[in-house]
Amino acid sequence: MRFFLRAGIASSMGKRLKVRKYFLVDNGSFGAEAILNLRKIANSLAKSSGFEVRPMGLMHSHKVDPSALDGIAGESMEAFLDSDEANFVSDIRVVPFFLGPSLAVTDWLPRNLEKWRLGGKGRSFVILDSLYQKGDNRIARSLSGECIKEMNTKFYNKPFLVLVDHGTPVAKVNEVREQVGATLADLLKDRISGFSTCSMERRPDPCYDFNEPLLAELLANCTLKGISEILVAQLFLSPGRHAGKTGDIHEICSKFLHQNSGNFTLSRTETIGGDPLVLEILKDRIKEDNLN
Repeated sequence: MRFFLRAGIASSMGKRLKVRKYFLVDNGSFGAEAILNLRKIANSLAKSSGFEVRPMGLMHSHKVDPSALDGIAGESMEAFLDSDEANFVSDIRVVPFFLGPSLAVTDWLPRNLEKWRLGGKGRSFVILDSLYQKGDNRIARSLSGECIKEMNTKFYNKPFLVLVDHGTPVAKVNEVREQVGATLADLLKDRISGFSTCSMERRPDPCYDFNEPLLAELLANCTLKGISEILVAQLFLSPGRHAGKTGDIHEICSKFLHQNSGNFTLSRTETIGGDPLVLEILKDRIKEDNLN
């Protein structure tokens, strides 16, 4: 889903020309690791696209101590849109660093950008498409590469493959996981003994049952089926409090291994935000935008 709202571009005859400003936006984080990761990807995207790309969290990132960020303060759309600087920008282009149409992309951003647009003359904004689009297998290929790398490192035979995401209140975001998962399972069908998608966590109401199974429950069921090799593919773009080295998924997997000591080989893939295929998608978003 692409949000597009543009006021008329001023001519150069005595009026200010519109200059496009690209913002690579993720959810935002209180953790330095995720902010530095987004910054690195934005720098790579700027070099490959030829446009300045500014990394921003949706919220929170501006609150992190700059000393944890190589001395450079983090930024967020929340703080930027409320700043004096935003009054001197006329055309905001958001490149979502989101796999699917989360509420951040379909609700928070258009709602708050519309407030900014109405706050001055000649302002416009465009929110480009999220990373995954139906029919594009690059996210699954990126995950497949990480899985094969981990299989070779750990000398797996044919592990049971688990694709885990955070869990979501939005069914269309869950559909992204399922579609990516189906493609991933097909790409690795000769290398794995089985496959399942799952969520790290979920809201309790029955209307969110589409998030099932949960990772902890799925791992427990693996013991009942006699599975001894498990590879957890992380459908996350950046490390942090969920997919980081000591994050929530690590805690779930560590607890499982502690309870089943010596019976399992279990490991996780790295996050995929820095993969060349993901960077290629981001570059395509900017290229497509400049064709319009």
